Amino acid sequence: MVIPIHQIVLRAVRSRLGQETIGSMGLKMASAGLGFLSTVLLARLLEPAGYGVYAYVYAWINVLSVLTQFGLPTLVVRETARGMAQDRPDLVQGVWRWAGRITGLLSLALAGIGAVLAWLLQDSFGGERLSTFAWAILLVPLVALGNLRGAALRGLQRVVAGQMPEFLIQPGLLVLFLGGAAWLLGRSLSAAEAMALNVAAAALAFGFGAWMLRRATPSSVRIARPEYESRAWWLSAWPLAFLGGMSLINNQASTIILGFFVPDAAIGIYRVAAQISVLASFGLQAVNMVMAPRFAALYAKGDMVRLQRLVTASARVVLAINVGITLGYILLGRLFLRLVFGSAYLGAYIPLLILLVGQAVNSAAGSVGMLLNMTRYERDAARGLAVSAILNVVLNLLLVPLLGVIGAAMATAVSLITWNVLLWWAVRQRLGINSLAFDFGGRRIL
Repeated sequence: MVIPIHQIVLRAVRSRLGQETIGSMGLKMASAGLGFLSTVLLARLLEPAGYGVYAYVYAWINVLSVLTQFGLPTLVVRETARGMAQDRPDLVQGVWRWAGRITGLLSLALAGIGAVLAWLLQDSFGGERLSTFAWAILLVPLVALGNLRGAALRGLQRVVAGQMPEFLIQPGLLVLFLGGAAWLLGRSLSAAEAMALNVAAAALAFGFGAWMLRRATPSSVRIARPEYESRAWWLSAWPLAFLGGMSLINNQASTIILGFFVPDAAIGIYRVAAQISVLASFGLQAVNMVMAPRFAALYAKGDMVRLQRLVTASARVVLAINVGITLGYILLGRLFLRLVFGSAYLGAYIPLLILLVGQAVNSAAGSVGMLLNMTRYERDAARGLAVSAILNVVLNLLLVPLLGVIGAAMATAVSLITWNVLLWWAVRQRLGINSLAFDFGGRRIL
């Protein structure tokens, strides 16, 4: 008997997986909207030079934050999902405590090192950059511990709750604070003032997230005596940390290298292009948040057939979203930049188109990185990302001095494409799964 398509859709929507996917997608859409609005406010209130300072300092803070996290959020998602699937609340309690202690110590250490280095290099770092960095350093522990708490919630399959503080509360408060400050002060903001408002928003979001985790923690986990698998966790954490570091290079190398060769205003223009291009892949980010614990659970049970179906369905959704957004940018990009950001940012259009090519391949490849991380093949993900990160740095160093922001966009797009191709091949070889929504012969996978 053939089931009508509307009944299939209705069943999917009513299922827990469907509801969480819709909730996550809605949350990512809201986050993308708020993030975009905050980018517009920052770009207009700070102007290209001030926004360039803000973006440059924030790139360095992302470096410290990723080093602090040491790949532990991904590990916490995986081990929490595994512990709950195997009815081992003691392991869940253990990995939470173990990861929390390490993250706390690393946060304090790296924040202190960063502050000392900024003070020692204050002459070359610049007055505006230094004052902005002084505020931004407070974000390091907030971001690291906040991501760890979100990972614990996602591992408990509280996917929407795990994303809400970072993707809704913080950007929403930042938009409110920026708009309120501009209205009360009646003038443009400095980069340092904008960063201080970001810190305040992050602190409030962190407190809200901690309260949500306390409410969501099962009683079995709360009362369990922690069991530690420290050696196994360390062995997994190292490649995950390396993976996070390489991912950071791919995300921030262009901004940091631009800081050595171009004026602050050019950095601001590039960051507008980069921030807009990321919106094209928000579908992939939303799907990954929902699917990560399910990838881990299905792999732990050895159910590869259902895993392939889940991977294929998610890839098709991600690709469809990307195509729609990308076409809109191609057709209306110049008008969009002029109306929303102002004529000073029209130089972002060509870099944006170049970055969109990389994001299209990123979406078409599917959840390659998350699949490898959730199935204990994080070393393959790390190797592929290392190749693309090295390529990214080399291309930036070669192209930025010659082409400026155009060269930075080209380097980022090529490295992103390389990473996805390498990881798609690793997923196919290790798991026997095609992460794409289609194969090269044009046939449907399932």
